[in-house]
Amino acid sequence: MALNDQAFIELFKRAAWEVDQKRLDRLSLDAKISELGIDSVAMLELMGFLEEELGIQIPDEKIARVTSLRELSMVIEEVDPNALVRAAS
Repeated sequence: MALNDQAFIELFKRAAWEVDQKRLDRLSLDAKISELGIDSVAMLELMGFLEEELGIQIPDEKIARVTSLRELSMVIEEVDPNALVRAAS
């Protein structure tokens, strides 16, 4: 697993805990967001947390198509290729 991937997973875990008190101990990029037990309101808050932490703005139309952590990571890299590199450092 690449450093950026691990950094993203750790950031997502922290976001899930901060906004919804969800502890996601076993998490991989292939995890389906719909299976994480995070409701739609908490997911919006989680996205806001990620955007703030990474200093980016993810267009709603891109978020709407995301079903897995891998897809979310790819969308973040599309928006700002260096966002996850900065998060890893």
